[in-house]
Amino acid sequence: MNRRKYFLLLLLLLSGGKTAGKEALRLGVKAGAGTTWLTHHHLYMLGNSRITFTVGGTAEYMFKERWALHFSAEYTHKGGAMLTPRLFYAKGDAMLGIPEIGKTLYRTNLTIHTIELPLTMRFLLPVDNSPLKPFFSAGPSFGFNFFARADNYYQWEFENAPNDLLDETSDRVTDKIARWNISVYTCLGTEINTGKRITCETGCTFRLGMTYEDQFFHTLYHKFSSISTLTYIAVKW
Repeated sequence: MNRRKYFLLLLLLLSGGKTAGKEALRLGVKAGAGTTWLTHHHLYMLGNSRITFTVGGTAEYMFKERWALHFSAEYTHKGGAMLTPRLFYAKGDAMLGIPEIGKTLYRTNLTIHTIELPLTMRFLLPVDNSPLKPFFSAGPSFGFNFFARADNYYQWEFENAPNDLLDETSDRVTDKIARWNISVYTCLGTEINTGKRITCETGCTFRLGMTYEDQFFHTLYHKFSSISTLTYIAVKW
């Protein structure tokens, strides 16, 4: 195939070409919120969950009437709240506390900023004569963790007033977090047909981390992964 044919094919895709009477390519934007937490070997939660947000763009290719290949590029964040500091700091690390003045690090909140790239297969359920088109999708998600911050809460202990004063500092822990990770990504939602070219969509996603988020192997429970659930809304055209 020569360059002219490649160019014509590209124009066809960008203009929303037709396949089996349906739009072949649809683009969109999405935003959502939910919760995320850390687990040790997927067996139990480490600390508490925390609120997470996501925003990004989507691309969907309908290759059959009810089947589509769906791709997203999303900014989101992961982590947890009220975590033991020994997830990130080794024994003897100055961040764990200063015993000489009674200052002890007792809890940490972790925020991992990441770019997620889910690639899923989507199936639209056979519902006729309805503006709602429910769907289910599943596939892998590839994530890149580009920044991580630990918000550390210190506890000062005085002889006559133990646990009376708290202090907070932030520590960049990007070097203690794995850069790349892989998750299983599932979504259950519905499209809302507006009768126009623009289509609205809402759904719930569940992301199960299959690789470890940490790369600092001298801490307590060093093999931990992340799990998140979100609800979102999207607009496609």
